[in-house]
Amino acid sequence: MYLLHYQTCQNGSSDDDKIAKNIAKLLDLISEHIEIMEEEEENLIKITQKIKLVNQPHKNILELRFVQGMKIEEVSVEIDKTYRYTKALIKKAIKEYAKL
Repeated sequence: MYLLHYQTCQNGSSDDDKIAKNIAKLLDLISEHIEIMEEEEENLIKITQKIKLVNQPHKNILELRFVQGMKIEEVSVEIDKTYRYTKALIKKAIKEYAKL
């Protein structure tokens, strides 16, 4: 988008052209990054809304693991259960989530 605008406005010194071209590329990359972030935010909202439909304790487990991004070890500490039990609980929670 910005690069296209740059290409239609090419007047000036060689250094100015390089700077303008680099700025246009940077602005294009920023725009692409913003689009990706907006898509990720939409996906997170959809996932979070679907998690709300899951029954407890699976709902809590999914929120800790996938929304808050905790590692399995951190989830097990948070819920005061063993790593092995927590891992099995997460597996069950994912299965319940997938049924929705």
